[in-house]
Amino acid sequence: RADIEAFAEIRVEFLTLIRTIDDPASFYRDTVGYLAAHIDGDDLVIYLALDQGRIVSTCMACLFQTAPLPSCASGRAAELLNVYTLADYRRMGLAETLIRMLLEELQQRGVEKVLLDYTDDGLPLYEKLGFTRLPYEMQLKLPKRAAEETSC
Repeated sequence: RADIEAFAEIRVEFLTLIRTIDDPASFYRDTVGYLAAHIDGDDLVIYLALDQGRIVSTCMACLFQTAPLPSCASGRAAELLNVYTLADYRRMGLAETLIRMLLEELQQRGVEKVLLDYTDDGLPLYEKLGFTRLPYEMQLKLPKRAAEETSC
């Protein structure tokens, strides 16, 4: 709980490096709200590496339940997000260590399938950890309704 705002800041920093965020301040507020609402639940796992109290590497997973699938009989799945290490701390194995810890916890929680979006920089690490690319995956972004404040 004490690291929610600092984690949200580093999340916005990371995402603005790889994506366009139209309103970073609003995205930050939405992230803080999400984290505050889910940090004590069973649908969010976050691992942080700290150096003298400063977050230097992160990863998180959002857990969800679907109907049983051939690739995930229990329907218990997770999306891996925000694997990020500050530039001065890269190539030290921090992200790999955090992901391995997170995957172990996900397995203990009954998760059978982990999904992620990757960058070219992250691809070798994810392949090293056993992730494979999916050939038949697509997405559709639905228009935001006027009453909604956030979108995917």
